Amino acid sequence: IHRQLCLLLNAENIFHSMADILLQEEDLSFASTMVHTLNTILLTSSELFQLRNQLKELKTPESCNLFCCLYRSWCHNPVTTVSLCFLTQNYKHAYNLIQKFGDLDVTVDFLTEVDKLVQLIKCSIFTYKEEKLYLRLQMLDVKKNPYLIKALYGLLMLLPQSSAFQLLSNRLQCVPNPELLQMDSTKATTGLRGTSVSNINYTELLQHFEKVQNKHLEARHQRAGRAEQLDRRVVL
Repeated sequence: IHRQLCLLLNAENIFHSMADILLQEEDLSFASTMVHTLNTILLTSSELFQLRNQLKELKTPESCNLFCCLYRSWCHNPVTTVSLCFLTQNYKHAYNLIQKFGDLDVTVDFLTEVDKLVQLIKCSIFTYKEEKLYLRLQMLDVKKNPYLIKALYGLLMLLPQSSAFQLLSNRLQCVPNPELLQMDSTKATTGLRGTSVSNINYTELLQHFEKVQNKHLEARHQRAGRAEQLDRRVVL
């Protein structure tokens, strides 16, 4: 339905509206599922090719506004938030987000989504952008994109020993300069493109991410407490 709507109407307006609605959604589990679904559509659907290109560059105030709007709702799902940062070439912010993953409740579903993200990284969405090289080939230019490599190493550390782990590990072994972690980060670019990007308050976005994830953690604890009480009643 969303893919057809994006063909018939303005894809940017549809995603902007959906993000605004989900930002107010009180059912956090539903919001997380919807965000994951919308993100998959955004990354893989041919109908959204133009919208992806708009987000990849972030050259205009409109594209930056759309990114911030999506980001705030995408925070319902940590892995989709990182994938949005990869799509928009916000590699430093993606790395900062992954640093926060250590404070999250790492579940099987969470690791499964990380696994799926690694599978997406090898697909065409993250490989080429028309004739320009994109993400995977940006790994060759370590000096300009160190935070991309750091973010990918962060994902690698989160994964259990699996096929996705081997896939990402093998890819990272091809990085020309494995000593990049010793580089002076002040000399590195953040992976951002365009003149309007400086208008984005990444500190505020990161704080919003933490706030939303804390709500999800509290909701999971409440559900676990109710389930424990129900089990006790059944035993009695």
